[in-house]
Amino acid sequence: MNRSTTRKHRTLLTLLAAVLSATAVPMVAPVAAEAAAAGGRVCLVLAPNSVDLDGRGPAAPVGHIGWAFRNGTGSTWTYGATEGDTGRPKSTFITTGSWSRMLHNFRTRHTGKQRYVKYRCLNTPAADVAKAQRSARTSASNGYNLARNNCLTKSVDIFHAYSPWLNNTRHLPDPKPYGISLTPNHYYNNALPKAGWSGTVNL
Repeated sequence: MNRSTTRKHRTLLTLLAAVLSATAVPMVAPVAAEAAAAGGRVCLVLAPNSVDLDGRGPAAPVGHIGWAFRNGTGSTWTYGATEGDTGRPKSTFITTGSWSRMLHNFRTRHTGKQRYVKYRCLNTPAADVAKAQRSARTSASNGYNLARNNCLTKSVDIFHAYSPWLNNTRHLPDPKPYGISLTPNHYYNNALPKAGWSGTVNL
């Protein structure tokens, strides 16, 4: 084989490699886009000075928590909480809005010790928005029990509906590891960081 023929073969191989590389890109991109479209994101919002069970005693407040989840990969969120002063009937609010609207609503919803102060979030590989919204509506009507069915446990139930991935306690810790609920402050400050949730962000 002479040098001219060798150069031609090298040129053809180079062109073939370029064509294969160019045609491979469109095949990969849709897969990545589809994977991204399937994901979601959840957040817990803490009011650390709320729910003072000890009144004027030395014990610190146990805290109160609200929830939020992104509506798929869109720009809107569904969010809410089961609220109420100690010893009084509880009520649940559920609403939908943009990310900035959600943060604003939590930040301005209450004043004083009842005020929401900070939040943590976690991405999920899947998001069943309709199922989570049904679970949120259920949380508004399935009663309240400070030890077993409270603002924290209701939030976790909603997240379980949002993504089966969150049924794994490595991602979303059990709020009742000993049969009764952990306090929102303990869960937020101690349990969530160990499960890979984001650092805390002030509202």
